[in-house]
Amino acid sequence: MGLVALGRIIGQTINIELASAMLTWSLVGGSSIYFMLDMSGLASWQVPVAALLYIAYLVAFLTSTSERKFVHDDAVRMLSLVIMFFIVLALYFVVPLTYNAILMTIWSAMLPHFMPIRRALWLSPLWSLPLALVFMFYWRQDYILLTGLLYWSFNVFALITMNTTIKERDAKEAANRLNRELLATQALLAEAGKQAERTRIARNIHDLLGHHLTALTINLQVAARKTDGEAQQLVQRCHAIASLLLGDVREAVSEIREKSAIDLRKALQNLTSEVPRLQVDMQYEAEVDDMEQAQAILMCVKESLTNSLKHGQADHFALSLHNEGDKLVLWMQDNGKSQPAFCAGNGLKGIRERVEAIGGKVQFNADAQGFQTQISLPQVAA
Repeated sequence: MGLVALGRIIGQTINIELASAMLTWSLVGGSSIYFMLDMSGLASWQVPVAALLYIAYLVAFLTSTSERKFVHDDAVRMLSLVIMFFIVLALYFVVPLTYNAILMTIWSAMLPHFMPIRRALWLSPLWSLPLALVFMFYWRQDYILLTGLLYWSFNVFALITMNTTIKERDAKEAANRLNRELLATQALLAEAGKQAERTRIARNIHDLLGHHLTALTINLQVAARKTDGEAQQLVQRCHAIASLLLGDVREAVSEIREKSAIDLRKALQNLTSEVPRLQVDMQYEAEVDDMEQAQAILMCVKESLTNSLKHGQADHFALSLHNEGDKLVLWMQDNGKSQPAFCAGNGLKGIRERVEAIGGKVQFNADAQGFQTQISLPQVAA
């Protein structure tokens, strides 16, 4: 997962993690400055330098966890993390208090957002060891190896706890995603059932009642030729009524077939509602008559949402489905990071194959505004 997700996660949890980190920073920094003012033997520059280092640490922390997008986002966040690490190392030399290693524990808790947990655990002694070395050889403190070992265990605990939190969040998001897809599929199946029932009724009316009325009209027309006088007038009147009724039946059948369009709105709303870290805006002004097209549209939207979250790291997704003449047009765009010369992966290839299989065309485009997908499908009569 990219570092940009760290800021979004903090924002979505009402800044609880951010508030706790700020509180810890203020206690560590404030108490250290307070104790240093009462210490003897310190150089005059140490207190102001320590204050500047604490402020720089806070700025770097807020930058690395910010929800704001920077021009070179990943590079800025990675640089902020590196700066935080070296600030803590500098504090070890400026402030003769071992509990500044708590700031390194905060730093450790951020690592699982961009580094595999196994690698972080193996490397944890490397960033935990400087505490023991500096306070052993520079500050000449006793029992520092035990202190260093304790803070290393704190770092490991922070890594494991944050990794568990990330796994739980991912599992919850996966369950929510499956639930949204299930609700969307149920809505589509309900529309399919409605369409099938309307088609069956229209076909029965046309095949049974329509054919019988046609036969009745023909027989009445023949009877009118074989009669005369008042009887002929009655037969002709019956023939006119039968013809009018036949026209009404045909009009009713046509109306039923015309109203057999599939309403994809509910299925798309179920699929796009409450997507984590992504605001979805949808415009639905379409008539979809073919179930295969409806299924293809639903799957293409699902894959695009996944790509926006997983690869583009977007936080906004726009969706439009409308008719243009004899075409059905699906347009999607996110505001994620996209490379103009992108390489189509399995997801985009799957969208293209699915669309072309039903006679449609798809076009992908990436620019500074994000990633766009435009799908054009031929209108299919019910």
